[in-house]
Amino acid sequence: MPTVAVNVWAATSYAVVSMKASIKVTFAGIITAIVCVIMLASHIPNITLAVPAVAGVMLISVFAEAGIYWALLCYAASSVMSFFTADKTSWFLFFVFFGYYPILKTVFEKIAKSVFKWTAKGFTFNTAAVICYFSGSLITGVKITGWWLVLYFALGNIAFVLYDIALSRLAAVYYTRLHGKISSILNKGQ
Repeated sequence: MPTVAVNVWAATSYAVVSMKASIKVTFAGIITAIVCVIMLASHIPNITLAVPAVAGVMLISVFAEAGIYWALLCYAASSVMSFFTADKTSWFLFFVFFGYYPILKTVFEKIAKSVFKWTAKGFTFNTAAVICYFSGSLITGVKITGWWLVLYFALGNIAFVLYDIALSRLAAVYYTRLHGKISSILNKGQ
């Protein structure tokens, strides 16, 4: 299944959708609102990490229907609006990684060699993990050292690989089951 999902990402990643700008604005605005509502759930205890991951997945639809420009605008608007409403830890995770990664993943899936593709993905995740580590250390004053730091990055990378595979599968489901239906609804408005 991941091979199919990767091919779906690569085949549709830079597709230009011919629809009016007003429809793109409306669709991106609706998804931005949905992302902000999802981010509101970050105030529920114990789901601080899951909420930004789920919210970021919503940006796949904007990318598929309107393109990378509108997906990035949706990410930016969602980040700004969620700053005022979401739990700050969840917002920070969305802003630093989970919000833009589903969009950036489409660029990485264009890389032909798997080694370079996973190197770029890993570099992106580990850069975000380093930012989170230093930000957390600066804010709380607690520094993780030694084996705990190695464990932090090792478990983080394992979780990232699982997230990347899940994201590929969700994108495949979106493109095979929902893309045609949503695209036809959006194109009716023209």
